[in-house]
Amino acid sequence: MALKTDDLRVDTVLTKEDIGFDIKVSWLAIARMFSTLALEYGITVTAGFALLNISQETGTPATKIAPLLGMEPRSLTRLIKKMELEGLVRREPDPDDKRSVLIRLTDLGKEKKKIAKAHVESFNVKVRESVSQKDLRMFFDILEKINWVTMTHTFNGKTNVSIEK
Repeated sequence: MALKTDDLRVDTVLTKEDIGFDIKVSWLAIARMFSTLALEYGITVTAGFALLNISQETGTPATKIAPLLGMEPRSLTRLIKKMELEGLVRREPDPDDKRSVLIRLTDLGKEKKKIAKAHVESFNVKVRESVSQKDLRMFFDILEKINWVTMTHTFNGKTNVSIEK
């Protein structure tokens, strides 16, 4: 007996009608594109995004980087250690807060950040050439709303975070 498309649909978890489907597929395509580029320059996508979020002039407190990247602090600690070993960043005490550590770019880190920034800007230009400003504003508004849902949605009575809108 041959299966009909409707029979397969019942068993499919992610489909075009699921909110996360297009977001996931698009993000994976973007991640693959940036991953290929990053590997050409000897870094990872995650390291590239971290470099983009570290101030070239003043450094950035380590505690500020994880939320910018959507990472857990433990994961960021491992990433920063790896980036230190690769000569991309260094840790320095924060002169304004002795309890805090600043992550600063090395000369190599500045060079890789410049490359990463150029590729991100190039991607942004290509998207803006293909998508109207109005559609992009709507897209970002929708992403913000979806992010809000992910932050406040409950599973087993527990929300991801406790925030007020």
